[in-house]
Amino acid sequence: MMPDNRVRHAERIERVLAHIEAADEGELSLDRLASIACLSPFHFHRVFRLMTGETLAETVRRVRLARSLPDLANPDETVTRAAAGAGYGSSQSYARAFKAATGGSASELRAGRSELMARLLRPAPEQSAQSPMAVEIVSTDPLRLLAIRNIGAYSELNETYERLFERVFTHHPMEALAGIYGIWHEDPRFTEATALHFDCAIAVGDLAPPDGIEVLALAGGRHARLRHVGSYQTLHDSIDRLYAAILTREADEIGDQPLFVHYVDDPESRPEAEWRSDIFLPLAPG
Repeated sequence: MMPDNRVRHAERIERVLAHIEAADEGELSLDRLASIACLSPFHFHRVFRLMTGETLAETVRRVRLARSLPDLANPDETVTRAAAGAGYGSSQSYARAFKAATGGSASELRAGRSELMARLLRPAPEQSAQSPMAVEIVSTDPLRLLAIRNIGAYSELNETYERLFERVFTHHPMEALAGIYGIWHEDPRFTEATALHFDCAIAVGDLAPPDGIEVLALAGGRHARLRHVGSYQTLHDSIDRLYAAILTREADEIGDQPLFVHYVDDPESRPEAEWRSDIFLPLAPG
């Protein structure tokens, strides 16, 4: 029997954790870590967080701080020395990072609060009480989309979609609209707003793109599909549950293409609680 996907991914994430613990800061690029995990950079962050209970940035910070523990255990060493050993340029930045990671201070750890040390060495995993959702494995046709890439905060997306509609349907009839789509490249819950890339996209068949509009080609093939019903603000909770469901399957591997969503309903046509969005997670060829 093939090993459970979660076991395979746990082994990959263990390799990443070992690399983080041994590597210098310059060796911790997203592409490098995703390569070690044998995952596409599109999916690495989400899988890493689901498997470890913390974001990649939190893990890197925790490991850096853990390197200061020998200095903190030595009463002859100063906190400033410990901060330098962890790679922090000042004791103030070290103190802020220590507080964020443990809830306490380096001085409190020295005074005997051993649970602070435990939080640096072994973080508490996230617990989920969410009920299971129906995940389907479907085969999709290739999609040709017209798109504008939004770089920045997701609060700008409505304006970007409006700009997309205006540019396209100034030249083409609205009746050509066959679907509204979005393609994520990062998780907005754990990425700085200025670093977010999101493709606002529509399907209009083979119509030519006006100036300033890109053509996106999404590959067809096997996808895991989950229907989210409700506010777009909670879409990423459903996305997490879709990833988690695939990690428990024996036969399915996450593919190399980015995740995308098909917004089934026009938000102006029904109440927010009834908005339907189909989330598609690409799978590797079977």
